[in-house]
Amino acid sequence: MLLKLVIIGVILVIGGLSLYPYLAKLPSSVNIAFNAVADNVSDFKYNTIHTVSGTLDQTVNAVENKVETITPSADDLNPVKQIHDKIISPTNQQVYYGQVYEKDEEQQKCKISVPEMTKIVNGKKELTHTIDLENCKFQKQEQVQITETTGPVNTEAISVEPLPHSKVFETLQLKTIRHDDNTVFIQYEDTSGKTVKVTVTLRNSEKRLFSGEFFSSKFDTNVNDLSASPHIIEMVVEHPDYGTVSSSVYDPEGNQDTTIYGVFTQPPN
Repeated sequence: MLLKLVIIGVILVIGGLSLYPYLAKLPSSVNIAFNAVADNVSDFKYNTIHTVSGTLDQTVNAVENKVETITPSADDLNPVKQIHDKIISPTNQQVYYGQVYEKDEEQQKCKISVPEMTKIVNGKKELTHTIDLENCKFQKQEQVQITETTGPVNTEAISVEPLPHSKVFETLQLKTIRHDDNTVFIQYEDTSGKTVKVTVTLRNSEKRLFSGEFFSSKFDTNVNDLSASPHIIEMVVEHPDYGTVSSSVYDPEGNQDTTIYGVFTQPPN
C-alpha cells in the first residue's frame, strides 16, 4: 500500500514539473494554488519515503533480534556435553568413624580400622576395612572421622579428620585386655549409670566367637579360647541420653598392645 502511494506521488511530481511552463502563464492566483499543491505533494513524498524507510529498519532489527534469540549456542549443539550432563552423577558424601590401630612413627604412616566400610574381597567379607594413611598426624588407638566423597563417574576421595568432640561420649568407657593364654578381658563402664542395654560381639574372619547382652552400666567378661588371629570387638549401647552409640576395637595379628581402649561414637544420620 505504501509503495503504491510513493509511486503515485512521484508521478504527480513529474507531471507537475512537465506542466509547469504552461502553468506559469496562468494568473498569479492560480500559480499560488498550484505551488501549494506541489509543496504538499513534495511533503507527502518525503514523509511517505521516511515512513517506509523507518518501517523497514524496524522490521530488519526485529528479524535480527529474533535470529539472535533462536540461534543455539555451541554448547547447546554439542551432543557430547548433553550426554555428559545426563549421565553425570551428583556428588555424595558418607561419614564413618574409625580407630588408628597401627602407626609407624619413623615413616609417619598409620593404619585405620573402619568397620562400617567393610567390603567383599575375593568372595569373602573383610573383618574390618583398613585405610592406609600417609603423613599421619594421629596417635595409635585414636578415634578419627572418615569422609568418603563419591563424585562424577564414580571417582572417590577419602579424607581423615580428628573426631569432633561432640561425637565423643566421655561417660562411656570400653577397655579390652589380651592375655598370654589367648583370652580377652572386656570391661565396660558408664559413669552416668544410665545404660539400658549393651550388646557385645567378638569375631574373627572365620566366625563369631562371642555374643552377649548386658543390662548394666558396669560389667566385665572373659572370652576364652581366642586364637592369635586378628579379631574385632564391637559394642552397641542403648542409652536414654545418647540414644544408640557404638564402639569397636580391632586387634590385628602381631599387635604388641595388650590393652586397647575403645571410644564410643554415634552413627551419622
